[in-house]
Amino acid sequence: MDTVFRVVAVIIGALGVFYYFRSIVRVMLINRREPDFVEISARTAAVSFIYSLIGKDSDYARTQRLQAWVLPVFIFICVVCWFLLVQMSFTFILWGLRLEPGFPEDFSSSGSALSTLGYKTPSYLPGQYLAIFEAGIGLAVVILLFTFVPGYQAAVQARERKVGWLYARTGRRPTTSSLLEALHRTGHLKDDSVWEEWESWFRGVFETHSIAPILAYVPSIYRGASWVGAAAAVLDSASLFAACLHDKDTESARICRRIGTVCLKYIAVELNPHTPADAWSTQSVDPKLIAAFDTLYDRLVEIGLPVKSDRDECRSHFVRLRAEFEESIRLIAKSTCMPVDEPWILPHAHTKPDPTPPKPA
Repeated sequence: MDTVFRVVAVIIGALGVFYYFRSIVRVMLINRREPDFVEISARTAAVSFIYSLIGKDSDYARTQRLQAWVLPVFIFICVVCWFLLVQMSFTFILWGLRLEPGFPEDFSSSGSALSTLGYKTPSYLPGQYLAIFEAGIGLAVVILLFTFVPGYQAAVQARERKVGWLYARTGRRPTTSSLLEALHRTGHLKDDSVWEEWESWFRGVFETHSIAPILAYVPSIYRGASWVGAAAAVLDSASLFAACLHDKDTESARICRRIGTVCLKYIAVELNPHTPADAWSTQSVDPKLIAAFDTLYDRLVEIGLPVKSDRDECRSHFVRLRAEFEESIRLIAKSTCMPVDEPWILPHAHTKPDPTPPKPA
């Protein structure tokens, strides 16, 4: 019976090593989203721990400061889990092969090899070969850590460049109205390059945040800013253009809106996997938004843009377009504790555009 237990231990250890390699590839190396138990568990633990410190009554300034620790805690938990997984796997293998006197010695020998300290190595040749292999795994974890962490930081910095650009032009609460006025003041209201740049931004967010969902929880570099709020204002504005202007004048805006909608929905479902499929419907649209639409429509007419003559049809079209991403904004904002003032379409009474860039958090 003891032999059976030891054979099972070797098999469990080998499966553990295999699961480690699969996990490390899914999280760090593969260029697509592959759900992984270690990543999901580490993300859940990191977010739960940080959010337990935030509290329900904390203002966004405190929330933003504490959220900055989500990524470091997540990385720390991942590394600890991978090290423990490898150490326990080789402990089972050593115990199953009878390469050490007992289980405590097997655990110590495994830790010696994994940490590359080399204070305890099995005297038998198979154990020494296993120690070399395990030491290589330990070095690989450290090397990968120093290579993929800068990638995370670069993804956040790339996201924040456009967020800072938007907040500098719209004030502390970006809205459709404030973005519209900012583009009008600078003469870029009819410039397709604005929507093309934001299309690239949404593509970048999709490429990075879909592979590494933990990045969605990383707060903005700028104090009081939110990448979710920036996305809401841009998608609202693109939807307004697509609904009120003729197709030939809104090709870039419509493409930007479509890419952004897909991006946010994917992230929202990733952060909230149990969201029902019918969450994205016109029933979710804030009634205050419908009442406020006429103000924006009249403003487009005043500016001199070639708007469609049927106001009611434009309003209905806008509501349909907005319903495609509105629930995504709400889900992401709730999951990441990043406030988005609804209906985020008109300027707020307490907010005035500030021409100076927002301060770093």
